[in-house]
Amino acid sequence: MKCQYCGKEYVKNEAEGLEYLPEFIRQHIEYIPACDCLEKKRLEEMEEEKRRQEAESIRNRVKRYRDISVMDSRFLKSNFEGADMSGEYMKLALRYAKSFMKKRMDIGIIFYGGVGTGKTFASGCIANYLMSRGKSVLVINLGLYLLKITKEWGEAESELLKVVESCDLLIIDDFGMEKSLEDKNSAWRGEKIYNLIDSRYRCEKPLIITTNLEFSKDESRCEIAKKFSMGGKNRIRDRIVEMCYPVEVKGKSRREIDEKKFFKLLEI
Repeated sequence: MKCQYCGKEYVKNEAEGLEYLPEFIRQHIEYIPACDCLEKKRLEEMEEEKRRQEAESIRNRVKRYRDISVMDSRFLKSNFEGADMSGEYMKLALRYAKSFMKKRMDIGIIFYGGVGTGKTFASGCIANYLMSRGKSVLVINLGLYLLKITKEWGEAESELLKVVESCDLLIIDDFGMEKSLEDKNSAWRGEKIYNLIDSRYRCEKPLIITTNLEFSKDESRCEIAKKFSMGGKNRIRDRIVEMCYPVEVKGKSRREIDEKKFFKLLEI
């Protein structure tokens, strides 16, 4: 008999007292491995089960925050299969999702461009690709996030940031639809937005952002820098520059009603 992993021959079991065991038991332990492959395999399986349970725990924690999530039925139907993959941003999104499954990612993406061009769809395709393969993804609306921690204060923010730090991927959809940092509550909001993004930066985990605002490494052209400037400093924009690769999404709005599709519905 040989080890199925390394091929070493089994050795005769010389343990004392074997003769007192029933025959059917002795037959199974008469020869034993001369290597530690089986023990290593057992430990690997235990570690794998531990990782599986931890991942499941994180996914369950993520599900608790549906009130700040934008994972509606439309988002959950976003998939690469059957999608129009002609746009470069979609090809990049698929490459990113596949790479995410193979290696540790610490760089994210900011999809920016006009309304309805497919930014949320692309991020949804990435999210669903990863979730179907066991990854935990938290997709949030920044306005709902701020509303939740405004109502529930410190405890809610602390618990939310734990989930933000533990999930495999964080997606912030429609970034920039919130109020600019110019009213009396702007300092508080700015700090909370910065803390959210910075929490991903500090745990070296990726972040995907979708926004209708112009994004550029040139501060003078960057609408995010203008809208989220904090006391003359662009801490939020600077963090995004460090964490996310900018991808401009151009083209006709996906939200327009297709004329042929509409009139086909009218056929009797």
